[in-house]
Amino acid sequence: MTATAHTHPTPSELGANLASIYRLADHLDATLAMGEDLLRCAADIAPLPAAADHAAIVERQHAITIFARSVRALELGIVSRLLQARTRAIEVRDVHPRFQPLLALFVGGLAPLADAAQGRDGGLGDISAAALSSGADALQFLRSRAVVPAGTQSLAGFQKAQITDTYLLAERIPLGTLLDMVATALDALDLAFDLYAEPRTDA
Repeated sequence: MTATAHTHPTPSELGANLASIYRLADHLDATLAMGEDLLRCAADIAPLPAAADHAAIVERQHAITIFARSVRALELGIVSRLLQARTRAIEVRDVHPRFQPLLALFVGGLAPLADAAQGRDGGLGDISAAALSSGADALQFLRSRAVVPAGTQSLAGFQKAQITDTYLLAERIPLGTLLDMVATALDALDLAFDLYAEPRTDA
């Protein structure tokens, strides 16, 4: 049996769907970049000595609040990109049958984020970015995202707050699992459509 060489679809073959493919890839790429930024988020919050004054206590609490706000802002950016990616993935899935299994999994995997964006069962609708202004708000947010254990009542004994791949985006999906899914989808699109190929130059 003679092997069939893999060929990439031409722009004319893709037609109007080329824009959706590139927009999908752009959203996926941006999500990966923001995910890496989120994984770099950390705050040094070493316990204070018993004799710490009020100013030191306020400064430590401020560091915790700023950390929570930064994490929240990145989370909202990631969710926004993913919801747009989900819309584009539906467009591409419905036109390219060979991608239906992969993109169906991708679209289905993001359904919990779509629910969260609509305020169902907590998620994004329960704590606005502006609301993270007190220690109680910040602690509740960090608990809900699995940054600290669920039963944590105080951050007094914590040396550092750090985002890891177990971070629960919108209380729904572990960050590591999500980024793996996004990377898989982006790699598949690149392999099929040669998205990042260097332009051809004829001698």
